[in-house]
Amino acid sequence: MSDSKSSEVTSTDPWSQLWSQTVLPSWNLLGSDPTAVALREHWFEQKLWICESSNIVDIGSGPAVLARLFASIDSEHQRPASATQWLCVDQAQIPSTSVSDLPFVTGKFGVPWENLSASEHHANAIVSNFGLEYVRHEHIARGCASWLEKGGRLHAVVHAQGSVIDRQSALGLSDLNLILDELGFPEQVSALLKSKVTAPADPVARMMHGVEVRDAFNQSVNRMKTILDERSDAQSVLLDWLVISRDMVQAVSEDTLGNAQEHLKTLRVLYEAERSRLTAMRSCALDQSGIDAIAHELKLNGFDPIHVSSLECSLGTVAWTLDAHKLVKSF
Repeated sequence: MSDSKSSEVTSTDPWSQLWSQTVLPSWNLLGSDPTAVALREHWFEQKLWICESSNIVDIGSGPAVLARLFASIDSEHQRPASATQWLCVDQAQIPSTSVSDLPFVTGKFGVPWENLSASEHHANAIVSNFGLEYVRHEHIARGCASWLEKGGRLHAVVHAQGSVIDRQSALGLSDLNLILDELGFPEQVSALLKSKVTAPADPVARMMHGVEVRDAFNQSVNRMKTILDERSDAQSVLLDWLVISRDMVQAVSEDTLGNAQEHLKTLRVLYEAERSRLTAMRSCALDQSGIDAIAHELKLNGFDPIHVSSLECSLGTVAWTLDAHKLVKSF
């Protein structure tokens, strides 16, 4: 793990934007795709010790995603969720209303975990589902040692370089770079809408009106379709934009042009934010040496045993899993 990566600070604004719109995690634990199933089953395997913990800290919690998951498990076992108190920490600005229905959850949002006082928030368990790797790596081991009581346990699922999620993120970034930068597709759509609305009534003049705009748009559409035809999975931001552009061109009128163009500007901002999230995700993903370095620092800070393994699904590696126990006695 390089020093530049360990000291990198990830902008939280794109994540704040995401959580302001939805309570679903960026990687939905309740989904049906192989990665979501593998993640959900992995966390279910931790249910016995997690549900028996009295005070849990969730690093990079989003809107209490894990707390909700384990509250449902507690309910199945007729154990009140309030028996476990969760402190959910996320440096993104997450609306307090997203956890207001969870009386056993305290949210500390808009502040990095490493900036909170460990003396006020001792815990017997620390968990993280794609959150620990966003913490400055030099703070992870020392912070976990400070926060956890003796005998406490850390369990984290961490982004892995070359994983299914990492590869999908790389593909998504490639698509976003094409749409937003290389093609400038939102602007092409906006220009086409204006051309359509301002076209003259005369058929010949109408045919020649905005021909360059149409040609540029059609070339971009054909390029995106060619890329999609070469893929086995059609789900893509490229397909999203093909549908968006088709629907907007069909529906636009002189009265709606202004609103449509403003909507395109909003969409660009949203997709720029998605690009930032994917970039941050990939920059935080760890290779073998990176996860081993964190494990080594945990050992130096009083954790043993420590287990690092890869979480797999039918599509390949999903993530690293890191499990570490804080020693009861100090030597």
